[in-house]
Amino acid sequence: MPERANEDGQPSHSGVVRPGPERPGAAGAESGIDERANEDGQPSHSGVATPGPKRRHGGLLLGAMALGIAVAAGIGAVRASDPADLTIDAGPARTRVPGVATNGSMAPPFDLASLTGSKRVSLQALRGRPVVLNFWASWCVPCREEFPVLREIARDHPEVAVVGITYKDLPFDARAFARTYRAAWPLAMGGEGDPVARAYGIRAVPQTFFIDRAGVIRARAFGLPSPTALAAVVERIRR
Repeated sequence: MPERANEDGQPSHSGVVRPGPERPGAAGAESGIDERANEDGQPSHSGVATPGPKRRHGGLLLGAMALGIAVAAGIGAVRASDPADLTIDAGPARTRVPGVATNGSMAPPFDLASLTGSKRVSLQALRGRPVVLNFWASWCVPCREEFPVLREIARDHPEVAVVGITYKDLPFDARAFARTYRAAWPLAMGGEGDPVARAYGIRAVPQTFFIDRAGVIRARAFGLPSPTALAAVVERIRR
């Protein structure tokens, strides 16, 4: 079940996956759709991967054990839940953090260089169409399961614009990942410093925003939602 947010607008449940030292890692589990955010605009449950800080070598073993337990617990909790419980909260989320995109607010605009082509990728160019905006990375393990789902949305709902923006990734690695998982929708590089990700409050991936025809954010997914929840929110932004 999606958990209610604290007053800052983010989910307040535990189990977030934070990978090991030196470079970003990832761990995956299914997750529901939620628009709520904590003060820094990030989820606090499993199903997302976030770049981790450098750690001392002596703590690696204990860290790996804790990570395995957290991931197993998160996966078990999600699999045990009824997909019908993964509903969409229509109410606007509250946040005290300026610039963090929330449900019910206008989606922050962007105009980025394409990852796979010569054209720019712009939200303004998609105005009037429902948009599924996905933040991802080649190092993100849950993204491997999410890309086939995004491919199905693009195939089954051609009126819906699926757009991907990389997060803390290298162009070469991102292009290889896109080829491997046959991403045929527009993909953009997040750019130096990931300014668009910051505007949307991203600090872990995958995260997906569901934007209606008027450019309003109607839902936000942390990790891969259940098929039931995903179908419901896509139908909602198509109206």
